[in-house]
Amino acid sequence: MIDVSNNQPHFWQVSSENQTYTELCNALYERELLRLSQLSAEQLLRLPNRLASLPFYIRRAASNILQQQTELALDSQNASWYYKQAATCPARKQQAAPIDAFYHRYAKPGLIVPLYITRLTEEQIVLDSVDEVDAAGQRLHCNEQGWFSWSGTPLEQQNSDKFLLKPVKSIIAAACCGHQWLNGDKKPPRLLSLRELLLASRLNWQNFAKPLPALLD
Repeated sequence: MIDVSNNQPHFWQVSSENQTYTELCNALYERELLRLSQLSAEQLLRLPNRLASLPFYIRRAASNILQQQTELALDSQNASWYYKQAATCPARKQQAAPIDAFYHRYAKPGLIVPLYITRLTEEQIVLDSVDEVDAAGQRLHCNEQGWFSWSGTPLEQQNSDKFLLKPVKSIIAAACCGHQWLNGDKKPPRLLSLRELLLASRLNWQNFAKPLPALLD
């Protein structure tokens, strides 16, 4: 009989990648279960469906994050990325003309885009995806944040506190890390939603105009 015991991995031998994957899944489960526990009474009707789909999306997010090629540092225990935060929000440096030029050329469904949100004196940058493009009207629709002109201007009352940005490294890093500013000063970062993490994990840091395909679980 051939002894193959030395060639078989033992169940307690866990690779660093498997450990990171497990830490990511655990952190995402804790975060999402907390978020679901805070749903309003009207939203509770959808709770069974959300719980049923949760394992699929958490596994996908963890797998995508592990394969992400980025300069950001990953904290797997908190399912967060880290990068040095700018003293002031980098969105302030963007101008309408470069934003307009970018979306004239690259606006298409599936494009992952950053949006600047300002409420009173609080500032942050979030990620969304384009789901409709109106070339004739030179505008695009973001899945969650609504319609914007190609130059970044909000076109609806409900998104009047938001502005579409051109994706560049400083802007995308701030969005992925949840950077926030209050009264012009840095404040602790927010935790990204599972949806934002899924979008962030598909970013192509070599070319933001060409997001990576989503992995199938």
